[in-house]
Amino acid sequence: MNGRARLLSRACTTGWGDWIHGELWLLPSSLVRRRLGFVATVANGKGPTVVWPLPEADVTEAAAEQIRAEHRTNTVLPLADIASARIHRGFASDRVSLRMKDGAQHKLLWLSADPAYDVLVDALAPWLRRP
Repeated sequence: MNGRARLLSRACTTGWGDWIHGELWLLPSSLVRRRLGFVATVANGKGPTVVWPLPEADVTEAAAEQIRAEHRTNTVLPLADIASARIHRGFASDRVSLRMKDGAQHKLLWLSADPAYDVLVDALAPWLRRP
């Protein structure tokens, strides 16, 4: 599937033990996290790292899979494979926790200054567990 991907953050990590920022993209059928590196992490500061209107790009599923292969912390999470999601707004960072249908769990964190939270609340609405 091809489609317009929206860049939600350039300060996304895969957990508290991952201090190197990456891009967080929302594709029509998946979430993609792509590692950037130490220099980009330092340059991001406290954000925001993206602003409205969100940057967009044409991204194919094949390109997303190539991104996954580039680094062990790169992630492609098909929306159709999500069993449930929890999203949390924090003071300095926001996060989403995903439980996949196969039982795997994933956590993505980003700077609260980025617009990812609002976009993901809408995009993940079918899977969000409410407290």
